[in-house]
Amino acid sequence: MVRNIKFIAEFTTNHMGNLNILLEMVKMASWAGADYIKMQKKDVKSFYSKKKLDSEFISPYGKTYYDYRKIFEFNERDFNVFDEECKKYNIKWFATAQDVNSLDFLKKYNLDAYKIASCNANKESLLKYFSEEISEDSTVVISIAGLSIAEIENTLNFFPRHNVLLNHCVAEYPCKEENLKLGNIKELKSRFGDERIKIGYSGHEIGTNATLYACDLGATFVERHFCLSRHSFVHHIECSLEPNEFKLMVESINSAHNSPSLKKKINPLALESNFGMSEKEKSFLVDNTYGKSNLEDPSRFYKK
Repeated sequence: MVRNIKFIAEFTTNHMGNLNILLEMVKMASWAGADYIKMQKKDVKSFYSKKKLDSEFISPYGKTYYDYRKIFEFNERDFNVFDEECKKYNIKWFATAQDVNSLDFLKKYNLDAYKIASCNANKESLLKYFSEEISEDSTVVISIAGLSIAEIENTLNFFPRHNVLLNHCVAEYPCKEENLKLGNIKELKSRFGDERIKIGYSGHEIGTNATLYACDLGATFVERHFCLSRHSFVHHIECSLEPNEFKLMVESINSAHNSPSLKKKINPLALESNFGMSEKEKSFLVDNTYGKSNLEDPSRFYKK
């Protein structure tokens, strides 16, 4: 039996701002069985505080977080090339719009879906703008890490006529298995799931066992970070899947032979249900702490 589950390859910043790498990722995501590619678009200067942008972050691009983060944003020409490459490989794409300017930019492409990140999922002024500007013909994808049930209900109230994909996730990178809160998937499906609102899973754990089991619990969409190689300095690379790993995950989920043996491989604590923001999630969702540089010896980039 083949299950009707859709797979999203989240490119995040794993392309390292390099168009050639991005285009190779499109090719490999298509090969690995992804139905969609997810990009990100962010107005770096307006999204982060000046303090954050000026903070030390050693990378091949400089010594501050701004030096590091600005390099990952593609311009309109790059997006046009990327869009054509997706058409070449017959794979659809959508993107997270992190701010008003980014949504206005992405609307040029008449995308099937637009995503709202967990860190924006309870910002009412932004939600109002998105609800008014995103066509009702497009799906709104919402990740809800750190949100309470009441906050989720409030967020959904902004989109009464859109089709919605509600993504369970935990904003830890990588997320320890015992913190995955997979029990939330059944709760979300029971409370909100219907013909208009679908429940998905955005996994930030290492490996794929928990992702496979999320589908057994009712997730109909799977989103995982995707990279060509984990041998990289970019943040959050630890929870990314390489092409062969993503392909194996797709094949395993579609085979529908996961439980009950799979459940025995999952930490029982991972199956608990718990809504709301943990202290560890707060560092990411509120403080915008996006991890540390993965460089072993950053001094090699600078003359002494």
